[in-house]
Amino acid sequence: MTLNLAKIDYLREVAEKLTNAEFGAKKEIAKTACKYLQISNAQLYRELETVGYNSGRKQRSDKGKTVVSQEAAELVGGMVLAATSKTGKKRMPINLALEIASDNGKAPKVSASTISRAMKQYFCHPEQLATPTAHQQQRSLHPNHVWQCDASICVVFYLPKSGVCVMDERQFYKNKPANIKKIEKERVVRYVVTDHTSGSIYFEYVWGSESSENLTNIFLNAIQKRSLQEPMHGVPFIFYVDQGSANTSGLFRNLLERLNVEFIAHATHNSRAKGQVEQANNLIETQYESTLTFKTINSLEELNADATQWRIMFNETKIHSRTRRTRNQVWQMIRPEQLRKAPSLELCMELVSTSPVERTVKGDLTVQFKITGYGENFYSVKHIPNIYVGAKVKVVVNPYRAPDIDVLVVDENGEQVIYTCEPDQYDIFGQLAQSPAIGENIQSMPDSKVDESRKRIQKQAYNADTQAQVDQAIKKRTPAYQGQIDPNAHVTKHDIPEYMPKAGEQMTTQQQRRQLAPLNFIQAAKQIKGLVGDLWTTDYMNMLKTTYSDGNVPQEDIQFWVDRIESASRKPKLKVVGE
Repeated sequence: MTLNLAKIDYLREVAEKLTNAEFGAKKEIAKTACKYLQISNAQLYRELETVGYNSGRKQRSDKGKTVVSQEAAELVGGMVLAATSKTGKKRMPINLALEIASDNGKAPKVSASTISRAMKQYFCHPEQLATPTAHQQQRSLHPNHVWQCDASICVVFYLPKSGVCVMDERQFYKNKPANIKKIEKERVVRYVVTDHTSGSIYFEYVWGSESSENLTNIFLNAIQKRSLQEPMHGVPFIFYVDQGSANTSGLFRNLLERLNVEFIAHATHNSRAKGQVEQANNLIETQYESTLTFKTINSLEELNADATQWRIMFNETKIHSRTRRTRNQVWQMIRPEQLRKAPSLELCMELVSTSPVERTVKGDLTVQFKITGYGENFYSVKHIPNIYVGAKVKVVVNPYRAPDIDVLVVDENGEQVIYTCEPDQYDIFGQLAQSPAIGENIQSMPDSKVDESRKRIQKQAYNADTQAQVDQAIKKRTPAYQGQIDPNAHVTKHDIPEYMPKAGEQMTTQQQRRQLAPLNFIQAAKQIKGLVGDLWTTDYMNMLKTTYSDGNVPQEDIQFWVDRIESASRKPKLKVVGE
């Protein structure tokens, strides 16, 4: 604290000297102070502001302005992003994208660094566009509040008639699909269910592949009371899975609805959303399946029996890193009102029923749907607003007007609208009764919004006024956007000389270590306060300044201060008896 106060006193002296300095003398005063404090000139003036000094310099009138428009920056950033491979490899550098856009008159003649700064300013830099979406950590309220589930093909072993076998990586890999196909029916699928609060694990092996039937059976087995050695059972309040077709099928979804279980399916390519069950899969592979090499297992029943024995041991004895207790210990904290005991297995199977399914709109603006007892029919949906060929709609039988169906669509306001459709009627020759007869006046289907957009864009691409001109241009293979853009402008403008080859030696460079720039006290305080909230006080600010006397706070230390402040707030405080 003494050193910190001494620095503040020194800064006040420097501020007073600068205030009273004559013209031209401030530079030398600042230089001396920077050398004494071992900081940069910019850092000096930032620290002088903390003691009330204001240099009085005006900002440039054009600060923050750029000659690059947002449209130009987004075009260059979009070109780099569009050329990036699915694996994240950048195949087009910024300077090339800028050159193409500039030669087409879509961007000004500026340097790559200038366009790069502009893209960052407009939040369209390729590095910014490639960053993942921020994720929010979530918590569950009690045992059985949230269960997560995931199915995984057991890549380590398969189970033929001769017994469990470990898959040889030299025989089973992507370049030898025939070998994998040969044992396809012998491979087993591992279904894993975890309780989010306690981390308790239930898993089971099944034949075949992921299916709604397998998922239903696993879920029903998990909610039943299995033995006195396994506390985890009961119906969860929320069931969290991925977007697989088996998980989102009507068969399973309706089972959950009947049991009053909220169904949540996370977005595609977002495995972080159910990271707990992903980690459970890894634990099973490394802690249990790795031991199968040393065991003799001849059937799926023996495999599940052996897995049950390990599962009971694991939930009872292994300490969870988050709870610092065993999984069974935490699950036992469940209260009576939180434990919803499952009905009998037979009754649960009766709860399965139908639910809306997705159908694709056909070329004649109809959907096809089969109803038990009524057969398969076609239903016209051309009266539904904004419908188009290839659109995906949700279809379910209308229980009060079967064989009519309800088509569920989302309108422009994001609200679900239900349209009831009757099955198309056919004459004795199997022809649609509402269709116009040959030789009569034929009325074309109305253009959808997709049709209107396609026609408008094609006319722009071929500089045509009518659709007939567009068709003629396509037939003649006329290049699109001819005269509007030159895709080789950046290539043809150069006159490339030929050079004599020169001898040389390949140069190698050492790998450089990346380090995060340190923060000043104000920046560090903002980050820590944003994580601990009202727990941040001036006392902690003084402790921060004492700890880092040079004014530089490593970014790696931020989490240490957060943990320190939060742990201090949880310490019990002594009180005098009777107060």
